[in-house]
Amino acid sequence: MFSSVRSDKIGRRRVLTLGAATGLAALTSACTKVSMIAKSDSGSRPNFLFLSIDDLNDWVGVLGTNANVKTPNIDALAGRGMLFTNAHAQAPICAPSRASLMSGLHPHQTGLYGQISDDKLRGAVRAVSPTLFLTEYLKKNGYYTAGRGKLFHKGAPEGTFDEFFREGDFGPKPPQRLKWESNRTHTDWGPFPDTDAEMIDYQTAQWGAAWLQKTHDNPFFLGLGMIRPHVPWHAPQKWFDMYPLEDIELPPWLETDMDDIPLGGKTLTAVPQMPTLEWAIENNEWRPILQAYLASISFVDHCVGIAVDALRASTYAENTYIILFSDHGYHLGEKSRFAKMSLWERSTRVPLIISGPGVEVGKTNATVGLVDLYPTILDLAGLPENLENSGQSLMPLLQWNASEQRSITTEYGKDNFAVVNENYRYIRYANGDEEFYDLRNDPNEWTNVANDTKFAAVKKRLAREIPSKTRNSIEVKPGASTIKQK
Repeated sequence: MFSSVRSDKIGRRRVLTLGAATGLAALTSACTKVSMIAKSDSGSRPNFLFLSIDDLNDWVGVLGTNANVKTPNIDALAGRGMLFTNAHAQAPICAPSRASLMSGLHPHQTGLYGQISDDKLRGAVRAVSPTLFLTEYLKKNGYYTAGRGKLFHKGAPEGTFDEFFREGDFGPKPPQRLKWESNRTHTDWGPFPDTDAEMIDYQTAQWGAAWLQKTHDNPFFLGLGMIRPHVPWHAPQKWFDMYPLEDIELPPWLETDMDDIPLGGKTLTAVPQMPTLEWAIENNEWRPILQAYLASISFVDHCVGIAVDALRASTYAENTYIILFSDHGYHLGEKSRFAKMSLWERSTRVPLIISGPGVEVGKTNATVGLVDLYPTILDLAGLPENLENSGQSLMPLLQWNASEQRSITTEYGKDNFAVVNENYRYIRYANGDEEFYDLRNDPNEWTNVANDTKFAAVKKRLAREIPSKTRNSIEVKPGASTIKQK
């Protein structure tokens, strides 16, 4: 059985060890499997199709967390690879989450807690570490890197891709808002525009499909960043028609849920620019919001299908890994809010699927993080590890279905941490306030048992996962670059 040792310190080597009882035979077998999964197709390096989805929580059919959602393409992809049922983002907001997974560093190591623009991102990371972004590391090792859409936050730091294009922001949007007026958020919902062809994600998927039909001499990393279901929740009418309002089930909600949340939690998660659940109920908009979010999910699932089907029809089908994930989750009424930006399950849990040559078909409930993607891709490519990475390779879970006891940290702002494993979630805010949830008996996180002495020992153990040193926040200014690279 494999076990993994992870360090939160930059530059410390990740270690994979075999239990003593497995012996030389198991080690030889394991090494053979590493070779098989890292190099396929007569020894050539594998390709990667990297599918990033924005603001998609765990409402995916194969995860069984929503009774209404229809995601046939994502479900089919999960049926051909490894589904991670307990994956979490390292930040519950776009820019820090993407900076973390693309750099292999945690937010507390870089000071990237807010929506820093991509043209400042390289300097911010280099200020604390010489690390290369994932695509730069791949380029350095012979890969051709191409991308379109939302892979970083807006655009991409200069030179991180051989070929990159980002068009538009979060549109298309109607001339006037349909439901929600606030210049502090893109939030709005309702059918728009008339056709899929007008949607940026559809254009991204079609571009990726065409790219896969071309001849590429080098191994490649193709990233496609889908915007939906990020707000505004707009998609053509046909996607809304899939979800009649009267059939939509409301998510679990407890009216008194926020009563035992400490001041630190209430302050950090306040989002006055967003609709409140009270407003949505009074204005009969809860189900229309859910309908729009579900419609956006099914639309983006269709776009995923376009890209995956193009790969399967290409000459690269047998030698390409597909990695699909979301950058963080989203509340749809739970804890009386419609937003991300919290350290609760709804904001941190994300879908994650990896499929490709040598990957076992199945699912694992091992706790993993998006920060683990960088070292995993290097392992799959058969490349030397980047010693700056703070995550750990998921290779054992992909090939040997190893059992691991792990904890993953998520951060929102400086010194606000959540530590989660398969059974518990511990949250500590910068002011010292705490929350603790027994996920085995309270999956909705309705009862904060931080002061229950029964959990004192496990709470203390999880608290040790919180780093003692955190970097001050990098200055974040309004606006962001939309760099266009050839």
